[in-house]
Amino acid sequence: MKNKRRQLIELRHLRYFITLAEELHFARAAERLQIEQSPLSRAIREMERLLGVRLFERNTRSTRITRAGNVLVDYARRVLALMEQAGASARSAALGHSNHLRIGVSDCTAYFGVTEILTRHRTLHPDVSISLHEMPLHRQVSGIRDDLLDASFSLDGSHRNGIQAQAVACDAICAIIPIAHPLARVDVALAADLVYHPLILFSAESDLGAGSEIENFAETLGRPYIAFRANSLGTMLTLVALGHGIGLVGSAQMAGLRRSDVVLRPIGGITQQLTTYVLHSNCGVSEPLETFIELARELCPIAASPGWPS
Repeated sequence: MKNKRRQLIELRHLRYFITLAEELHFARAAERLQIEQSPLSRAIREMERLLGVRLFERNTRSTRITRAGNVLVDYARRVLALMEQAGASARSAALGHSNHLRIGVSDCTAYFGVTEILTRHRTLHPDVSISLHEMPLHRQVSGIRDDLLDASFSLDGSHRNGIQAQAVACDAICAIIPIAHPLARVDVALAADLVYHPLILFSAESDLGAGSEIENFAETLGRPYIAFRANSLGTMLTLVALGHGIGLVGSAQMAGLRRSDVVLRPIGGITQQLTTYVLHSNCGVSEPLETFIELARELCPIAASPGWPS
């Protein structure tokens, strides 16, 4: 009887549940979903009745997700991701594509030559379609393991069970500097100069896969003052533009971006580079994916030196 009842849970319920789990506030969740608060409340109560468990503890002051809810939210995300992939594959087949690649990117790697790779791939292999899925690194890894992604771009090639990392490009660590900063007037920022200025790095919690090589470089500066740790590239650019410090990024992350309030400068006297990897399952690589990886290597062997704005 329980199995029959569980089959009545709809995708709508799962979307509502995930949004509330992320917001932990009925009004904000309803606003995100563009619905009234009452149908959201009814949908959550209906899910709890069908499953026979409490998903949220709520009172007049707060909403907290229960242990059962925390377990369910990961499965709910997988179900919705799988349905999205199924729809993309079906549309791809309807358009005559014989193969479909699902590629993950994060905030950092979304800027890394992805547009050029996809454009060239579409020209050379029109029978293979590609869908992009933006998500943090930990979800990329679980997506590959669960066969929800074929591969992802990452700046973190650490060993992980079931995952293989293939290096496809290297680029230099560069400094993002406020336009009015004295170092903005030099062509090359010296590593020794950075010690005397506050730095902005990516946070470990951002899970962007950008950390270790930049962190290692920052440590070579001695004991630099880390003013902020940004959760995204956009936040880092804003903090730099406001004069809170100098950001450290890979030059490929900045490719194609144009800002008038900051400048990008190479750093003299360092040998560290950021490596971009394609992560995929170690159970084997399909022919379309192998072709995609080789194309990425061909187009992005070394990132171009920074040149904006002067």
